[in-house]
Amino acid sequence: MTALELRELRKTYRARGRPAVDAVRGIDLGLRSGELLGLLGPSGCGKSTTLRMIAGLEPVTGGDILVGGASVVRRPAQERNIGVAFENYALYPPLTVAENLAFGLRARRRAARGSSADVARKVTEIAERVGLTGILDARPAGLSSGQKQRVSLARALIREPDVLLLDEPLSHLDAAQRDTTRRELKRIQRDLGHTTILVTHDQEEALSLADRIAVMKDGAIQQLGTPFEIYDSPATTFVADFVGEPAINLLPGIATADGHARLSATVRTALPVPVAEGRAVVVGIRPEDLELTGTDGIPARVVAHEPLLESGIATLALDGVEHPLVVLTGPEVRLAHDDRVRVAPGLTHVFDAETGDSLR
Repeated sequence: MTALELRELRKTYRARGRPAVDAVRGIDLGLRSGELLGLLGPSGCGKSTTLRMIAGLEPVTGGDILVGGASVVRRPAQERNIGVAFENYALYPPLTVAENLAFGLRARRRAARGSSADVARKVTEIAERVGLTGILDARPAGLSSGQKQRVSLARALIREPDVLLLDEPLSHLDAAQRDTTRRELKRIQRDLGHTTILVTHDQEEALSLADRIAVMKDGAIQQLGTPFEIYDSPATTFVADFVGEPAINLLPGIATADGHARLSATVRTALPVPVAEGRAVVVGIRPEDLELTGTDGIPARVVAHEPLLESGIATLALDGVEHPLVVLTGPEVRLAHDDRVRVAPGLTHVFDAETGDSLR
């Protein structure tokens, strides 16, 4: 197992006649040996560019990449011993599964004059571990998306990499395959102990798989922490809004002298920390931290209610508040359009309205 460190890693794209684009802006990041880190963010935030620089597939504009304490930034990709499982699988159609797994090893064996029996042994071992023994003679065209993804993962693992990089590994799978493959992926990573970076835009994938998550936006890391830290204590409104389903309620307000935020002329809610009177804030409340009550709480009108068997989602309108309020309800709750209810907030987050930073 090997540690990975990124120091002020930067990538700038330049084209004649066009302004430079900073795709990755000075990332500092350290992974412990055997850790699985999720790089989470929307399309275009720089997460795949970061992965490609680590793998040696993209030139680095500035900064350094250290694997096991040694810089690899000037080494070509083939000398970095970094395994990559690509989003599009990148399998060789004419080759069987076994031949796809062995392809890279055979090239290295010829260069090092190693044993073909050793290659065959490694193919058998990784096939058993990843669950491919029954399809070793099949070709990619005859495989399901889940099987192709396992072959891509096995091909990255068979070289016994110092670092494993997974680029959107589950994005092409349907819901059932995604759940199954996610559990398999977590088991394999734990068993083998590879230091791993998982690039994804899927928050559920990152929250369920990663030891820590780095949430990226515009080429920079907004917050780095455990899944619980990211979810329970978001550092910015962007992190709060990006992580969580249903999405967090973000309501603009003005701090008052008595420790509340005024959301409208008639609606106020308590703030979790002292905030200077008159400061513009954004109050964040997750739908599961709101409760419908009989008599206490803020009066609201039901706009819509979606019963979802295990739970329900109610959309409420507060008097004078522009943004709707989304509440997670129990499975027994039945609401109709224009019903009047009262809602009480539980855990509340507060952010600066100008910067979006948490006021913890």
